[in-house]
Amino acid sequence: MSERLEVVGTMNILITGAHGQLGHELWQEAQARGHDVKVPSHRQMDITNIKAVQNFIDRHLPVCVINAAAYTQVDKAESEKSLAFAVNKTGCTNLAQVCAKSEIPLFQVSTDYVFDGKKKAPYLESDPVS
Repeated sequence: MSERLEVVGTMNILITGAHGQLGHELWQEAQARGHDVKVPSHRQMDITNIKAVQNFIDRHLPVCVINAAAYTQVDKAESEKSLAFAVNKTGCTNLAQVCAKSEIPLFQVSTDYVFDGKKKAPYLESDPVS
C-alpha cells in the first residue's frame, strides 16, 4: 500500500526552465497548490554560472529545486555542442553542487533522448545510453 505525501503549508520552490513546456506545467501545478514558486529567467539566474546559481539560491532560500531547464534543440545539438553541454551538463552540475552544499533537494528532469525506455527497472546514472 502506498501512502500519499501530504504537504501542509506553503513551500518556497525554485523551478528552472519554467518558460519551457515542462517547467511551465510544473510552475502552474505548484501555484495551483498554493506554493511560493520562483521561476527565474536565464538573465535572472544563468545555470551555467555557478556564482549566479549560488547567489539566487542564497537570496531566495528554496526548500527544493526542480531543474526543468535544458537545451532541447536536438537537431542543432551537433552544431551547438558547447551550448548544449553548457546547459545540459554544466548547468545541471552547478545546480547539484549548490543544492548539495545548501542541503536542498534537487529534482533533475531528464530527456527521453538518453534512454530508450526498454529497461524493466529504474535507470541508473551508470546505465549505458541508448
